[in-house]
Amino acid sequence: MHLCFAGVQGVILSMHWLGDGMELSLDLRKKIQLVLGREILSGESGNVESFSAFSASDVAEIRTLEQRSGMLAIAYIRYRLQGNVELDRAVSYYGSVIQQGVPVEAWLKD
Repeated sequence: MHLCFAGVQGVILSMHWLGDGMELSLDLRKKIQLVLGREILSGESGNVESFSAFSASDVAEIRTLEQRSGMLAIAYIRYRLQGNVELDRAVSYYGSVIQQGVPVEAWLKD
């Protein structure tokens, strides 16, 4: 198992696209909606309490986004989580749980 560092570097270099955690730029919102094939509702912002509270369907949507762009997946993770989740924490979740398939409980212990 490995983390795609080139993708993560691209995400970090594109931090300005990610806003302050719970906000999505109009461009980013449109791209996520296009990939998911549905409207992203404002009520979805911050409606997940913690990384372990993502449902199976949430994780499936994140994986769908990941197939297109790690940046979209990480932006969506941050958008959905309550509070202002730090970028490095979202990248760690993305790399371990989404890309590598590490159980979220094991990732949280690290």
